Amino acid sequence: MRPRLAPVSLALIAAACARHVPPERAGEPHDAAAPSLVAADNDPVAAGNDAGDDAAANGLAGFPELLELKDGDDRLGFVSVPLGSHDSRPIMIALHGGSDRPEHACAAWRRATEAYPFVVCPRGFGGNDKRLGWRKTPDTAQRVARAVAATKKIFAERVKTTSTVVLAGFSMGGTQVALLARDDPKTYKRIVVGDSAHDPRPALTFSRGWSKGGGERAIFLCTTSGCEPSFRKAANNTANERTPARLNIAATQVHGLSEPVAQSMRRDWPWLVEGAEGWESYVAPGDASLPGKTETFEPK
Repeated sequence: MRPRLAPVSLALIAAACARHVPPERAGEPHDAAAPSLVAADNDPVAAGNDAGDDAAANGLAGFPELLELKDGDDRLGFVSVPLGSHDSRPIMIALHGGSDRPEHACAAWRRATEAYPFVVCPRGFGGNDKRLGWRKTPDTAQRVARAVAATKKIFAERVKTTSTVVLAGFSMGGTQVALLARDDPKTYKRIVVGDSAHDPRPALTFSRGWSKGGGERAIFLCTTSGCEPSFRKAANNTANERTPARLNIAATQVHGLSEPVAQSMRRDWPWLVEGAEGWESYVAPGDASLPGKTETFEPK
């Protein structure tokens, strides 16, 4: 008999994406290794609601598209729920930008991924929702781990156990992606570094350690033309390390995860997750034309 899902406080969040300019710079690269994140420890929680029965009969139901994650009074972030799914789904991690919110990141990456995975969007550092950001990678890794643990506690066997996790981030969150991937390449083999050209050094320098450690595919995302020179070089650096990369140019000229940016990412998402653990049932979008363009960088 399928275990019931735990009762939770639900929060239905609008899918609007904020325009923002990061007021802070992420930490410089450092040698401390972040704790490894592996989607495991999948113990179900017995409880008394009907969501588990609904999920078994009609697909995953009884939740909003975006659910806030909490541990007591601690706000951990949000998760995008793959409503209607009948099989277990993988977790991916999405890191919001500076002065942005996790629910905005979840809404955008939900659209970019066809709402296929559990998109876990940890809450960054800061008590003010309008001033959230990220510190050093060990702190980010702990925030990721707590949000993942909360997701698995709620959804139990609905979360597919995988040894690797897709990691995406935008702006300050994109800088964190480069640093986390460098520190833990065996977990973060498929990544998206989104428009962190305001602080380009991590994106330009992480690929050697990441590629040698097991990195498989990377997308560099630009929303403004000013991002393109440094991110084109970052993609080329990755290819020089014998790891395929793509440059997704949404070119909205607005620094943010807007609808055209999410649609542009849909074009390259099938390539990013092809053959990735947990994504076997993912169905690529059928749209004949999506905004933006892609430059491909093959290993050299």
